[in-house]
Amino acid sequence: MNSNMYLRTVLNKYAPGNVSSYQSEVNKLLAILKAWASSCYIEILTSGSRAKGTAISIASDIDYMISLTSSCNENNGGLKSIYDSLYCRLSTEYGNVRKQNVSFRINIGNLEIDITPARKHKGNTNNHWLYVSKQQTWKQTNIQKHIADVSNCNRLDEIKLLKIWRELHQLDFPSIYLEYLTINILSGKSTLSDRLSDNFWHLILELSKDTGNPLNQRIVDPANSTNILSELLTQTEKSAIINQAKISKQKEFWSQIVW
Repeated sequence: MNSNMYLRTVLNKYAPGNVSSYQSEVNKLLAILKAWASSCYIEILTSGSRAKGTAISIASDIDYMISLTSSCNENNGGLKSIYDSLYCRLSTEYGNVRKQNVSFRINIGNLEIDITPARKHKGNTNNHWLYVSKQQTWKQTNIQKHIADVSNCNRLDEIKLLKIWRELHQLDFPSIYLEYLTINILSGKSTLSDRLSDNFWHLILELSKDTGNPLNQRIVDPANSTNILSELLTQTEKSAIINQAKISKQKEFWSQIVW
């Protein structure tokens, strides 16, 4: 089995599962979210990896963004109160809720669901404000632009392999940052399917660099120039990625890097 064939078997191994057997539970969740949003409710959007085509079975299964009106909680604690309120509601309904940077993760059986509350900008726009819990601030984003950029980038398999590598080695590496970083690193590289192993190896080599490492470059959110994706990780978290890339670079077989 050559390198490309092996990496294809890894991609197949971690292909996202069918969530149709959870449809009734998902419908119940959507009803709960709509009731929680009440008069602020606009819509619930499928976001994240499934919408982009970069889903893997060992990361979140479904991502939802709840789009809320621009005036929601405007005079009652703003975005932080929205974030806190949704956490309380989900905790009441589902018990163990994991707070993430801008979202919450709940488990329904073996299904992992990430839920992000977002307040829409005024006017005819897809821009939204998100509460960033780690920094206790807010940021603008545009989920639809992210979906369009990533789903049309011709780098979906490389992104999925890097996500698998991230999960197997337990690295903190936010998907939105990982996706745009991968696109940048592979700019100019072949998009042919038989170059998959070459491209993935190039990612590992670049992430292992001591000098000129792309993790130390400024990566800006195309949906918001003030949102710096490369600042989503601390230098310590970036160093962990670099160290693991160095270890992976020294391995003799692909099966020692991703399995």
